[in-house]
Amino acid sequence: MRAWCSSLSLVGCVLIPVACSDGASNDPALGSSMRIVDAQFVSGAAPSDQSGPAVAAIELLTTTIWPGIANKPLRGTLGSVATGAALALSGDAGYWLIPAGAPDVSAPTLPTFRCTASFSRSLPDPAYTLEVRAVDAQGRFGPPLRQTLTVLSTSPSEDVAGELVVRLTWDNEADLDLHVQDPLGTEVYHGAPSSLDAFAAGGANDSAGILDFDSNANCEDDQLRRENVVWQRVPPSGPYRVRVDSVSLCGRSVTHWNVQATLRGLPLAAAQGTSLETDTWSAHDRGAGVLALEFEVP
Repeated sequence: MRAWCSSLSLVGCVLIPVACSDGASNDPALGSSMRIVDAQFVSGAAPSDQSGPAVAAIELLTTTIWPGIANKPLRGTLGSVATGAALALSGDAGYWLIPAGAPDVSAPTLPTFRCTASFSRSLPDPAYTLEVRAVDAQGRFGPPLRQTLTVLSTSPSEDVAGELVVRLTWDNEADLDLHVQDPLGTEVYHGAPSSLDAFAAGGANDSAGILDFDSNANCEDDQLRRENVVWQRVPPSGPYRVRVDSVSLCGRSVTHWNVQATLRGLPLAAAQGTSLETDTWSAHDRGAGVLALEFEVP
């Protein structure tokens, strides 16, 4: 066991039951594609020994990243004797050590790892591999568990273009969901993020509405605070209904939101509203939320 000086403690050094290699340093990892908040960076490859505990699961809300994304939650479950976790991104010249956390309700007997990561503004590869290894009190590393992270060219809600775009934005870290019902009665939302299946079944149109991202899901603040449903090709003609579902205010007392619809780049309709705690009390499935906007596409 060695003393681990990190921003986890503002006073002196704390003893963390994770052994670091001789490569441990104050290297801020400025050249790394991934940086983890409040973690110790260790230069070089992790030990090749795999006699330590296993990683039970990597649990990510999404497996997409994009250049410059900050505060992406990384979490998972470790083997029962694990006291920490080592996380590495393919191509980086080192790995990050974090102490194990308390068990989660989904696995009440197992320690967890939980942290937030930021990624470089330059991510040239189309995909990266996140590797997680559990570490025990004797400093033994277990076998790696890997997860592929797919790289988007830009933030999923930036510069969205399409024939029809319906956008929801809001002003804090609350978890709101956009629901759009098209003239065929198909509802696009986080539980059914594409209307493609409905079009395929009906054979009426080769265009489909697609939800680009489920922002702030489970109160994990991704700092996007916006969602779009986009029809890239000609959308169905007729009436549309837009609902805003307040899943959780995530500790806030009020959230202000805006909805906008544009057709071929021109404003079509807009509305704004406020979500209170009482708006979170209903079910959060198909048809959920308050009616925010109605409009017609000719």
